[in-house]
Amino acid sequence: MKTVKEPLQLLLDSRKYNSEYIPNKDRVLWSINLSTIGCNSSFVILTGLPKTGKSTFLAALISTVFTSSDLWGMKLHLPEERLKIAYFDTESSDYDFYRQVERIKKFAGINGIPDWCSLYTTREDEPKDILAMVEFYLASTNAPIVIIDGLLDVIVDFNCPIESKKLITWFKRVTKIYDCCIIGVLHQGKGQAGSTLGHLGSNTDRYAQSTLEIVKDKEKQTFTMSARFLRSSEDFEPITLMNNGGEWQQVSIYGNESKEPVKKKTELSDKDTLHRSLYAPKTYKQLVADLQEITGKGVSASKGIVKDWIEKNWVHKENELYKIKN
Repeated sequence: MKTVKEPLQLLLDSRKYNSEYIPNKDRVLWSINLSTIGCNSSFVILTGLPKTGKSTFLAALISTVFTSSDLWGMKLHLPEERLKIAYFDTESSDYDFYRQVERIKKFAGINGIPDWCSLYTTREDEPKDILAMVEFYLASTNAPIVIIDGLLDVIVDFNCPIESKKLITWFKRVTKIYDCCIIGVLHQGKGQAGSTLGHLGSNTDRYAQSTLEIVKDKEKQTFTMSARFLRSSEDFEPITLMNNGGEWQQVSIYGNESKEPVKKKTELSDKDTLHRSLYAPKTYKQLVADLQEITGKGVSASKGIVKDWIEKNWVHKENELYKIKN
């Protein structure tokens, strides 16, 4: 009579060392110069305080799947037989989400997003539904890379040790089952620079293949990404960016000289800046944010530009939106 194995015995058997099984070598899916950042069956954390340039670095990183070259040393590697990637934005408004897509296209030098790259906005969805959508995407596409921006929206309480552990277990399970790399964005708390948030942050620091941090230097107006922890490689030279006339360029870590030759950009005239930033009606907050990105100036200086436009009668306010005056 055949004996029916207990469920736990079956589970134990499936986890047992198999002398006939030879696993495939890890495949590098994200590199920075010669450093390995993320491989299959792993997850990577990108962290930083709010408004420190995480979206810019992410857009630049995603753009590298559309070209054969890297950008500032960063490169995502999609295997030819698995040409799929997805980006899940869990927190942005529609305006910011579509602006991020435009950043990606601009960095890549393309006019449209190909079908094999899927970009999703899931701001209105519950944590469990977002995770379910991510797993369904992985199961149906065999994609090697998924980006979740940000992780605070896929957990109810980031300070709960039980919830945090369950989320980490989910990361470990899906990255193994679907042989993929998940890149997650996790904010730091204000006044807690250098520390990822709560029990979730402590767990990701412990189990991630790599944790990268982005820091803003307010005085120099630079944004620097460096390695906090790399499990599979030596540290890479930090990547420091500066916005020069609306164009992002890599500079030295001191923020005062280019790391590589960069063509000088002609400074935009006042009218060019106006039309480039106010091509469509916008709220005051949106206009100031776009001016910061285009000019590389701070909040106060950008507000001063808007004030100057109003005084010159170039711009007027209508139904809470700012428009170019005809």
